[in-house]
Order: sequence, then structure tokens, then C-alpha cells
Amino acid sequence: DGGMVKKYAHNVPGKIPQSWRDDDDDKKPKKKGTKYMLGAKTPREFGRRLGCCMAVLVIFLQLFRVYLKHRIEIKRAEQEAWIANAQRFHSENHTCHTRTHPPVQACSPLKCGRVVIEDFITKDECSQIISLAEFGMVNGGSSGGATIMDLPSGALSYGNQFINLHQILKKKHEHLPEDATLILKSVMSRVRHEVSDFFGAKQIMGTSPRFISRMDQKPAQTTHDEYWHEHVDSNQYPGFEYTALLYLNDQGEDYTGGKFSFIDPYRDGNGNLQIG
Repeated sequence: DGGMVKKYAHNVPGKIPQSWRDDDDDKKPKKKGTKYMLGAKTPREFGRRLGCCMAVLVIFLQLFRVYLKHRIEIKRAEQEAWIANAQRFHSENHTCHTRTHPPVQACSPLKCGRVVIEDFITKDECSQIISLAEFGMVNGGSSGGATIMDLPSGALSYGNQFINLHQILKKKHEHLPEDATLILKSVMSRVRHEVSDFFGAKQIMGTSPRFISRMDQKPAQTTHDEYWHEHVDSNQYPGFEYTALLYLNDQGEDYTGGKFSFIDPYRDGNGNLQIG
């Protein structure tokens, strides 16, 4: 009967119970459309997301290209600056002379030598320092050819003696030009850095005298005016380990004569002295 057919229908060839077919269909994977990358459900959405990714990649590559170009320009500028600095930097090592006083740790040189640097400071910086010297020297002036203004101590040439510039300015309620003074301090700091770098000294202290000198054609009146004599600064001033000379104008243009010479048996040591 009908009950028997349903009960034994699984034994009938080609007949599968409906409950069994439903169970089997649930276990089969159901198609939900073609699956794309980037989580896109349609070709249009996939194309849109792919286009966005490509645009971001192009922007990144362009920015990276600009960065590389900038770095290359910086490296080229650094190389050119190094070459220019090497061309204006001249140095030579020498055998150290017998010391007349014991060395100072971290200050005395690890080697002896000479350094000549061209264009160490700018013409504008030279002009500022000259204006500072003129502001102070107007209060004094040597009777001979060399006027000295030592800013740390305030010593200023006046006739055949020295006066104190700081006291004079205090009485007049005046001050040294601030901008020019800051430039001079900056230049002195750079000088100490160069000396420290070349001679291997870790700590260099400024000492006195640290002066600006003005030379003119007046005949010498005292030994201080006779600046052309051979001398060794470290012997004349025991506190000296180094001497730095900075020329503020050009020989042959602003003045004549007055060449600077090192005492060497194999050369005269003369050279044109230029601003900076």
C-alpha cells in the first residue's frame, strides 16, 4: 500500500526520498556569484578598488621619486661644499718645539702645525667687526702705528699707554653695538671649533689678549707699535697654546705692505692677505 511504498521507496531503483534529497542539497556548496579579490562582489567594484590601489601606488612612487631627487641634490651640495672647503683649507704638520711650560690636559695640541683657511667668514661679518672696532677705537688711538682694542679686558691704546674702554663707555652710558658683538663672539666660537678639530684638543678656552688691531702709517713710538719683529706667541704669552689671525680687509686693495711671514729656512712664507 502507500505506506509500504513510502517505507521501502529507497529500494526502488531511481527513487530517492524527498527528505534525503533536501539533506543532500543543503550540504552542496551554493553559488553566490563569481568571487573577486579585494572583497569585491562585482566586476565593477573590483575595477574601482583596483583603480584606487593603482592611483595610491602611482602617488607613492612619485613622492618617492621626489624624495630621492631631493636626497641626491643634498648629497651633491654636500660634496661640492666639501670640495670647495678642501680647496680653501691648507694645512701642514710640523715638529713641535720644546715646551717652556707643562701641557694642559684636553687643551694642549696633540700635534703641531699650521692651518690657512680662505673665506673663513663673510665680507659682511668682516664689515660688522670693523664697525665694532671703529666704535671702540674712537675713544682712544695710539700715538704710533698700531692701535689695539682688547675686548675681554677692555684695554685700548691711548697715546703711549692703555686705557679701559669698558669704564669709558660706562661713564658715557654707552654700550658696544650688540649685533656686531654677537657676530664677533660667533666668529671666535668658530675659530675655537676649527682649532679643536685640527689639533685634537677637546676643550679650548679663550684667553687674553684677544684683540682687534688697526695698523696705519704713523711711525712707531713704543715697542707695542713695532709689530713686525720676529716672535713666538707662546713664549711671549705663556698661557697661549694657539694663535689665530683673521684679516678683515684685503692686501693690495685696502692697504699695501704688511705681509705676514712664517720663519722657515726653505721658503719666505709670504702670501697675499685677503679678507676673511
